[in-house]
Amino acid sequence: MNLITTFKAGHRYMKLCPMDKQLAHSFPELKIINHIKTANKYLPPIIVGLLVWQYYMPAQIAVTITTILFTLSIPLQGLFWLGRRALSPLPLNLIDCYNQLKIKLIIKKIIAENSTKDNELTFEAFMKIINLAKLHLGDYFGQDNNSSTYYKE
Repeated sequence: MNLITTFKAGHRYMKLCPMDKQLAHSFPELKIINHIKTANKYLPPIIVGLLVWQYYMPAQIAVTITTILFTLSIPLQGLFWLGRRALSPLPLNLIDCYNQLKIKLIIKKIIAENSTKDNELTFEAFMKIINLAKLHLGDYFGQDNNSSTYYKE
């Protein structure tokens, strides 16, 4: 697997993942995405602070450069992890959920029957199905909204 391909897949996967609180407990990538966005927001001032610290304090240049390089690598590590996650195959417990969502989307004629290959069941394909299901089937992924939980007498 090429390093650049992995980073591109991680960036694609970061844009693809829905940021829902219902899914945050099941998918750790949503927390990683949140950390990457926070790091991109706060790291430039931290790096400027490190450079100012190097200029005004008697610190060694090697320590400052090492700290800056480590600080810059934090979002890259997250993107690399997301890329590996996006390209990895789905575990067996999520394949059933993927197939159920796919069947519901086929029944509603949102996707074609042969739209995805079954041998390419990755986390990226699963997030695409989740986004389609959320868009077309609602927040509860196709639960019947007509049936009520209480009965009128």
